[in-house]
Amino acid sequence: KLKDGLLKERVRSKIKELKNKTAQPSPGGFALVIDGPCLRAAMQPDAKIDFLEVGLRCKAVVCCRVTPSQKAQVTLLVKDNLPGQITLAIGDGANDVSMIQAAHIGIGIRGKEGQQAVLASDYALPRFSYLERLLLIHGRWSYNRIGTMVCYFFYKNVAFAFTLFWFSTENAFSAQALFDDGYQSLYNVIFTSMPVMVFAILDRDLEPEIVQRHPELYSVGQFNIRFTPVRFAIFVLGSIVHSVVLYYVTVYSMDLNVTGEGGRQTGLWGAGTTVLSNVIIVVTCTMGIHTRSWSWIHWVVYLGSVGIWYFFLLCYHALPPGFMDDTDDNIHWVIYEIGSTVLFWLNSLLVTGMCCLPILAYKYFKEQYYPNIDDYYRRVVADPKSYPQEDESVKDAETLRIHINTPPSDVEGSTSVETVAKLRRNESVNTMATRTRSDYTAAPIHPTRGASARLINASAPGRHNSGSKSNPISPLASTTESPEDRPRPTSSGAARPKVAETQEDVVRPFQEGH
Repeated sequence: KLKDGLLKERVRSKIKELKNKTAQPSPGGFALVIDGPCLRAAMQPDAKIDFLEVGLRCKAVVCCRVTPSQKAQVTLLVKDNLPGQITLAIGDGANDVSMIQAAHIGIGIRGKEGQQAVLASDYALPRFSYLERLLLIHGRWSYNRIGTMVCYFFYKNVAFAFTLFWFSTENAFSAQALFDDGYQSLYNVIFTSMPVMVFAILDRDLEPEIVQRHPELYSVGQFNIRFTPVRFAIFVLGSIVHSVVLYYVTVYSMDLNVTGEGGRQTGLWGAGTTVLSNVIIVVTCTMGIHTRSWSWIHWVVYLGSVGIWYFFLLCYHALPPGFMDDTDDNIHWVIYEIGSTVLFWLNSLLVTGMCCLPILAYKYFKEQYYPNIDDYYRRVVADPKSYPQEDESVKDAETLRIHINTPPSDVEGSTSVETVAKLRRNESVNTMATRTRSDYTAAPIHPTRGASARLINASAPGRHNSGSKSNPISPLASTTESPEDRPRPTSSGAARPKVAETQEDVVRPFQEGH
C-alpha cells in the first residue's frame, strides 16, 4: 500500500507538471508514454481529468504494458468526458475486446490471434493498413451519402404532406382526401424509395485515388458539413416552397382544362393524380441533382421510378369499379382522360422546371463562388489544365490507379503492387504528419474562378510551387521558404484549400478573393 501510495503521488505530481509544461506550445509538439502501473494511478478520480487534458495537448499518447480493462478505461475516459467526439478502437486479439466494445466504433483485425476481436467489432479488416481506406474513402463517402439522404427523406415527405395541407385549407379542413388511398400507400414504398437507396449505396463525389491523395478532404466529415441545422432547414424550407408550387400551380392550371367527353372539367381525382405525378417527378429530379456520380444503374432506377408510377396509373385506373370490393368509380379511367390532353404534360414540364431550376441555380452559385474543399477538387478533376499547381497531383493519382489495378507484368518498368501500395501509404502518412492545423493560411482565388479564399499549406510550399525542384509528391522534400517566396494564386490557377482550424474556415465563403 505504501508503494502504491507513493506511485500515485508521483504520478499525480508529474501530471500537474506536464499540464503546466504543455500549456505552452512547442515547435515539435508533445508525446506522452505511460505504462500500466502509472496509468492505473493516472486514472484515479482526482487525476484522470488532468491526465485527459495533458493527453489532448499531445500529438501522440502511447499506453504500453496495460491490461484489457485499462484499454477500455482510456477509451471511456475520452468517450465520457468529450461529448461530440467519436472514438474508434482497433485490435486483433482477445485482449482488445473490452476496448473495442467500449468505443463508438470497433474494428477487429482478422489475424493469427483468433477471431475474438472480429466477433466483437463493428467492422472486420484483414490488415491494419486497410484502416486508411476505410476511414478516408469509405467513411467519407458514407458520411456524405447519409447526410444528404436524411435531409432528402424529410424533403420528399414534407413536400408530399404539405400538398395535402394546402388542399385542406380550401376544403375547410374536412376529411376529404386529395389522393387515392392506393397512391398514399405506395408513395414511400415503391414510387420514391429506389432512387434514394441507389444514392445511398453508389454515390461518390470524388474517385478514391483523389481522396486518398488528399486526406484534407476528410475535414468535411470532421466539421459535420453535410448535416448541419442550416442545411437541414434549407431542405425543409425548400420542400414547403415546392409544395406550394406543386399544389397551386397544378390545380389552378388544370382547373380550366376540359378532359371529359361530355365537356366536363378536370375533377378532384384528376387534379390529385396530376399533383402526385408532379410530386414524384420533382422529388426524383431533386435526387438526381444531388447525385455526384452517374452510371447506367442511376439512369435505370431514376427513370424507372417515374415509369413505374405511370405504369401503375395505367393498370390501376383501368380496373372496373367493384374489382377490389370498391364500388366507387373515383379514379376509373381518369389517367386516360387527362393523359390525352397536352396541358397535362405541359403542366408537369412547367412545375418541374419551376421547382428544379432554382435548385440548379443555387448549387451552381454556391459551388462557383462559395465552394467547399470537395467542390474545389471536383473542379481540379474536371479541368486540371486550369489548375497547374494541382495537375501533378491528379496525374499521380492516375498513376497510382494504373499500378494498383494492373498486374506488375503488364506495366513496363513498374514495381510490385505491394511496393506501390506501401509507398502510397507512406506518402499519405507523411502528408498527414506534416500538415498541422496551424500550417494553413488563407489566400484568394484567381479572378477567373470567382470570389473565394483558399486554405493553403504554408509549411510545405514545394507542393504548390510548380517551379520548385522538390518532389511534388511528398511534402517532406519541400524546403522552408520565406512568406514572400510562398506561391500566390496566378491567372493560370487557384491556390489549394487545406484542412481548416474551425468549421467556419471550411464553410466560410471565400469573400477575401477577387
